[in-house]
Amino acid sequence: MSQCGCFEQTLHYVSPSHGGWGVVRIAALVPESHHLFVCPFACGRHTALGGEMNGIKEQVSYLFIDEADIISGDYEQMIINGVDDLFEGLDKIPKVLFIFTACLDDLLGTDHEPILAELSEKYPDVQFRHCKMNPISLDSKLPPGVTLQMNMYSLLEKSTEQKNTVNLIGINTVAKNGDLRDILAQKGYRLLHISEYDRFEDFREMSSSKLDILAGPAAKMASKDMEKNLGIPTVEGYITYREQDIDAFYTRLSEALGEELLPLTAPYRDKARQKIAEAKAVIGDYPIAVDYQAVLRPFSLALMLAENGFRVAMVASDGIPAFEQENYEKLMELVPDLLLVNPLHHDSVKFGLADKDFLCIGFDCGYITASDKVANLMEDDYMYGYDGVCRLMDMLIAAFNEKADVSEMIEKAGLII
Repeated sequence: MSQCGCFEQTLHYVSPSHGGWGVVRIAALVPESHHLFVCPFACGRHTALGGEMNGIKEQVSYLFIDEADIISGDYEQMIINGVDDLFEGLDKIPKVLFIFTACLDDLLGTDHEPILAELSEKYPDVQFRHCKMNPISLDSKLPPGVTLQMNMYSLLEKSTEQKNTVNLIGINTVAKNGDLRDILAQKGYRLLHISEYDRFEDFREMSSSKLDILAGPAAKMASKDMEKNLGIPTVEGYITYREQDIDAFYTRLSEALGEELLPLTAPYRDKARQKIAEAKAVIGDYPIAVDYQAVLRPFSLALMLAENGFRVAMVASDGIPAFEQENYEKLMELVPDLLLVNPLHHDSVKFGLADKDFLCIGFDCGYITASDKVANLMEDDYMYGYDGVCRLMDMLIAAFNEKADVSEMIEKAGLII
């Protein structure tokens, strides 16, 4: 990986700036869904705060269990009875119920298939899915974020028709306009994203799409399931800000759709180049720090900035994922004195960078450096393609010229430690 020593397995420091889209907020993207958390009281506090801060508390309910419930042997029946009580208390029975269990459930080895089968028989108009809120599985092949995406898109049923629509999966937000949507529209296609639906039946139109664009690795297993069960092929299109990578994506998309899309990108590419030049003229050689919570691919973004003449001084990340290894190696060749920092390392609490100047992309970097120049970006919100490049450059110019209040950014982001 790296010789910096910052990625060692050691005590984690979880700062107030650490967080993002948790399972509560992501699951709430499914329209007309409700979420029942079966867990001890302490686990419920976390999700309850998340629901409150993100405006979705009415979609979340709890069945709290204690030691007596566990040893009684009646745990499984408690879940079924809890769903009965929940549906009696709700004004409207949801179309989907996600039943979340915590780490304790894995230790018990509960078989949830019979539970879901009984609930489905009692409530045939409701789709039931078992999901996990299990931090101890974060470093496994199927962490909660991955299995949640699989559960969300398993709600789609195989369609007998195929429409000129394309699904964008693996990211939580999408802009109402931009080059991807515009270019697809020019060829007669409509871009679909789960966040744009209010009704469950409308969301199910995604099962008739011609193609899935995989925008983030969390939905990779879900995309494989969709290809197997729904017959929808996938083209990889992880969010990137590098021109060559964006063009490579449009080339892959052209091949998948059987359309010539790359020539249509020219005006968007030209605009992005112009925005980059404008940002460089304003920022000059001011040192830039890139935060892994702000963007999915911090090393790719840092490489793009360095290639365009910006002074990249730091990348903050908790590691180097496999899909970033090549970007990391190229970046280190281009910027050999690059500072690598792990915001989760216990040394971060010492705030050893507070006396240095940084223009930060992401408020996690802003927090550990005490910078007042911070671009307020979390998990590539509303960024994609050349439109994303333009948006980012505008954010950098604004962050450079305006004094930031990182505490306010953290509060508005609704993060939960």
